[in-house]
Amino acid sequence: MGQGFDALMHLRAPAAKRFADDYVITECASPDVLCIQELLSRDAQRFFDRLSLDHHVDRRRDDNRVHFGTMTVRGSGLGISTRAPLVKTAMHSFPGPSVGWDRLARKGALHAQFAFGGTHVDVITAHLQAGYDPLAVRVRAAQLESLRNFIDSVASLDRPLVVCGDFNVDGLSHARHSGEYESLQKALDGFEDLGAADDLPTLDPHPNGNALAHAFEPEASPQRVDYIFWRPAKGLGAADLRHTAIGRVFDQPLEQTLLPSGNRGWASDHYGLVATFEVATSPAGRS
Repeated sequence: MGQGFDALMHLRAPAAKRFADDYVITECASPDVLCIQELLSRDAQRFFDRLSLDHHVDRRRDDNRVHFGTMTVRGSGLGISTRAPLVKTAMHSFPGPSVGWDRLARKGALHAQFAFGGTHVDVITAHLQAGYDPLAVRVRAAQLESLRNFIDSVASLDRPLVVCGDFNVDGLSHARHSGEYESLQKALDGFEDLGAADDLPTLDPHPNGNALAHAFEPEASPQRVDYIFWRPAKGLGAADLRHTAIGRVFDQPLEQTLLPSGNRGWASDHYGLVATFEVATSPAGRS
């Protein structure tokens, strides 16, 4: 059937004081491709860089410098680390200002291409505007359009493509008829939403759910805002990335990390996603 592409993990950077937890390190080091958002603190960046040096071959992350031209004090917080050498990378900042706390960061998308199984695979990770008010919704809509333009500029239908990230759009079944999820589907037309069938939240701010998420958003409801989308390669002899499994990670409290209250800590306020693929060449091609 071809070579196994063990896993691609998408998650937000672990919260402070979780970086030394053995389980966090092991889980983040296990996939062939690691995509992370919110690498904004120095501790988070050091964690990512050390993890990449110890367990992977190549990496790319955005800087976190002040940009006076855009009046931002943080970068996108995006990073991709792989067990295969990167062929090319590209960083894209969404045009126009964000709102709320996000106005301080350069929201955008990070692209990486690597060789695997006799083909090149494209991966894009993104982080969109947070918030529920109409202005935040309008900003996200513009960012989705910008993301699609970026995808079309760096990817090719002849190569398998994975797009993952924190889109801040709820994709649980009861919310799929909302205008936002439909806009997300339209922007990523031709892609499969790998988490749709399982229909599990990635943000669960209930006190009996993710206590860290509850501390940040005590009034919020469970949502599926983190995604892994994929688009198979097309064309005669194109190598195809076949999805075989998807699951959540960091959806339980940590054993080693205890809070001052005595309760176990959580790796992140969002659950991570892990998708497993197989790379195989279709001699007849795909239509």
